Amino acid sequence: MLAGHCAGGIILGFEQYYSEMGVRKRGINGQQARVTSPVPFPTPWNHLEAGILFGLKLPLLVFREDGITGGIFDNGVTDIFIHGMPHPKLPISEKRALSAVFLKWQADVRGIYYQK
Repeated sequence: MLAGHCAGGIILGFEQYYSEMGVRKRGINGQQARVTSPVPFPTPWNHLEAGILFGLKLPLLVFREDGITGGIFDNGVTDIFIHGMPHPKLPISEKRALSAVFLKWQADVRGIYYQK
């Protein structure tokens, strides 16, 4: 298994497709939740890869574009903090905060890498 050689992972939730109309949870208790505005969806691979790495208890860093939800991208589903996708022109204070996030994740990954 290739994931067995990993020491951590980064999941990037970019929009892969979206739906302009439709029904969510069709037929649940006779209710239908109609989609009234476009809904973006990430690739299903995001969920599969995140699930494998999470199951292996490896450090995960998760980013998502605005509007991306579901599975690994839902707040509170795991103990992993879900970050918004950084914008190219971040203020310096946000760049420092993002750098701290990467440094923490990197330290966790290094700890696992050097134990293997």
